[in-house]
Amino acid sequence: MSLLDTPLRSHDTTPALSAVDARWVDLHAALIAAGVPPLPGDSSAVRALARSLDDATVGAVVAWIDSAAATRQGGVRSCGSR
Repeated sequence: MSLLDTPLRSHDTTPALSAVDARWVDLHAALIAAGVPPLPGDSSAVRALARSLDDATVGAVVAWIDSAAATRQGGVRSCGSR
C-alpha cells in the first residue's frame, strides 16, 4: 500500500442517529431557526413529539414552523416548500 492509498476501514466509527433522535434534532433545529429559544422542559416535550410522530408528520410540522417563521419575517412561503 502506498501513502496515497485510502486505508481500509474495518467498521464505520460514525454512529447513526435513531429515527426518534433524528426527528428530535429536526424539530429542535426548526424551532431554533424560527427564533424560538429552547426553554426548560422543551426538550422533554420535543422528545415526546419525536417518539409519537412518524417521519412524514414531523416533516409537516417542521414545514409549518418554517412557514410561520418566514411569514413572521415578512416572507411568504407555502408549507410544501423547504
